[in-house]
Amino acid sequence: MVFGRRKPVDQNDVEEADTDHIDLTNDDGHKSADDAADEEDESADHDTAKGVKSLLDEVTILDAPKGKNSGGSKPWRCKHCQKRYTSSYTRIRQHFFGPGPGKTPQIGRCSIANDPVKYKKIYDKYHKAEKGQASGSVPSPLVEAFAGVERDDVDMKIMLFLCANGIPFNVLRSPQYFEMVAAIQKAPKGYKPPSYEKARTTLLDACKRKVDADLAPVRDTWYSHGVSVVSDGWTNMKNQPLINVIASNSRGSMFLYAEDFSGEEKTGEAIAQFLLQAIEEIGPANVLQVITDNASNCKSAGREIQKVHNHIFWSPCVVHTLNLVFKDFANKFAWMVDTYQTGKVIVKFFRNHQHFLALFRGKSELDLLKVSKTRFASHYILLKRLMEVREALTTSVVSSKWKDLVRACDTQTKNAANAIVKNIMDERFWDEIGIILDITKPLYYVIKFSDGEGPKAGDIYEKMDNMLGEIKDVMTKEDNPHKDDWPLVNDIILDRWGKMNWSFHCLAFALSPKYYDQQYLATPAPGGGQRKAPNEDSEVMQGVMEAFSRIAEDKKEYATLREEFNKFIMKKGLYALPPVQADAATMNAIDWWFNYGSETPNLNEVAKRVLSQPISSSSAERNWSTYSFIHNVKRNKLNTKTADKLVFIHANERLKRRFSEGYNAGPHYKWDVEPDNSLLEDSSLKLEQLRWASLEDVAAEPPQKKRRTENTTK
Repeated sequence: MVFGRRKPVDQNDVEEADTDHIDLTNDDGHKSADDAADEEDESADHDTAKGVKSLLDEVTILDAPKGKNSGGSKPWRCKHCQKRYTSSYTRIRQHFFGPGPGKTPQIGRCSIANDPVKYKKIYDKYHKAEKGQASGSVPSPLVEAFAGVERDDVDMKIMLFLCANGIPFNVLRSPQYFEMVAAIQKAPKGYKPPSYEKARTTLLDACKRKVDADLAPVRDTWYSHGVSVVSDGWTNMKNQPLINVIASNSRGSMFLYAEDFSGEEKTGEAIAQFLLQAIEEIGPANVLQVITDNASNCKSAGREIQKVHNHIFWSPCVVHTLNLVFKDFANKFAWMVDTYQTGKVIVKFFRNHQHFLALFRGKSELDLLKVSKTRFASHYILLKRLMEVREALTTSVVSSKWKDLVRACDTQTKNAANAIVKNIMDERFWDEIGIILDITKPLYYVIKFSDGEGPKAGDIYEKMDNMLGEIKDVMTKEDNPHKDDWPLVNDIILDRWGKMNWSFHCLAFALSPKYYDQQYLATPAPGGGQRKAPNEDSEVMQGVMEAFSRIAEDKKEYATLREEFNKFIMKKGLYALPPVQADAATMNAIDWWFNYGSETPNLNEVAKRVLSQPISSSSAERNWSTYSFIHNVKRNKLNTKTADKLVFIHANERLKRRFSEGYNAGPHYKWDVEPDNSLLEDSSLKLEQLRWASLEDVAAEPPQKKRRTENTTK
């Protein structure tokens, strides 16, 4: 910026000047150091706040600007002190507010500095205008460069926080992280984060209340869809026995609380009283069933609950029940247990000898699975993975590297390695694995279906029926060496099936509209024979009548339910319309009843509630994974009440977020699934969705299961 020639002005002359023109230049036309600095300020002012000069309203410009540039030195008179100067806008700013720190005054101060009220008014006006312009201005490259450096510094602080505290990077995908950063940016100046003491006491309680209030939409579904009380036991790292309570329906599984049973015997009566308290808090009219595992004390608790509330069914976990079928098979069939034990020995050998394991891993993309005893369908999972890596195992044991490793081992390891080679090269061993997988695959698929949350009560009866037919098809083949064992296999499955909540599952099956579709009934079914609708199966109808008798409050309501059920199965009135029947085959059963159930209001309410229920206690079991994640070795001083609050917030905040628009798309897509975590139990969603990954055939799901025919033994 080029300034006009000016004379050096003594500070005393500046203060005494009145209406005389004052030209602020050196005699030689060169700028002083302060002038140069001011010129830089003026240039920066044009770059970053172009056009915003609110102080011009406080002076009178004596001559109009010449040329295109509206800046530069101009003669002006202050409206407050009436002194006249020739200078740039920077000096006008100094006239009112003084020079910056470390700078020599180059112009006299206005007398307004002695009037605090007027001075503050001008000061506020100036900074408000400056702030408003800065938000819409285009930053210079230099400003952008410095801003980039500042952003990098902030990013580094975040990284240090994550790494120093062992926080997984997956949290950066969570919506709560973005909301936290946005809230800090909008925080008042001087904001200080909450202290350790505040966070663990009052703030934790407030957070729990907020999450609890946000779950109101989930609670509202308890009235329209009903709810199941799901419970399971666990022992934490302090060896304290805990029992939790989950409220579950088609909307999701909401964690309520867990109670410490230290010093108390977990009898059926004690568990029943604990669950009855939860039922009272939820509302007995909203509760349809209680789901626990198959332990004898839980079964006793179920009977006690049914004595108090006749309409509430006790349902043993379907997954637990079906998993016991695998154990029954192992106890009854030596050929199955021998093959499984051989497979376990192979896996154990490789996993216990790192050099052999490294050799195998160099030839296989898949790893050998050491399945936990608590993992459902562990027999199938282990043998399935062995079959998938058969080629890698074979190439490993015939390689020269294997022979070198064996020669370097001690005698015991050599003998074990030679036995492993013998088993891997034995065709009969692999044939047996193939047969076992074919037999147990239908059972595995039903466990896979059941091992998850959501409304599955309407389909489990059909899937169990289909499973029997599919196993029968496999075992009765002429080339199956174990075909004579089919009657015993059938008896084992039927015995376990009979221990499930038979009447409740029959009712849910009979209220599923798709199983009355004529096109569906005409399709082939596993096991051979002709399909039939639920109302044509005497066993199903016996279960339906038993369930109606418990749900109905009196004989009149019982008769009403039977009458409306007859209207539904006979397709009378609204149910006779072709669009309604077409939607029955394709629409979600709950949605179908919401749309078309108005003609049978009592049955409609029962159908929506029954079909919205889960069939397993998986949600309660996975809740312990959340507990172990929060109450771990490093946080072993947490008391049960604090841990309970943390689990409540952790589990239910995630439940709430899963129904948001951004959960299934966008930057927060399934943010609570940690892709780098190989421990599936650490994420309930990952456990549900990925637990069975890489263990199925190329098709993710088998074709839709068809109901077994009337000729198949039940």
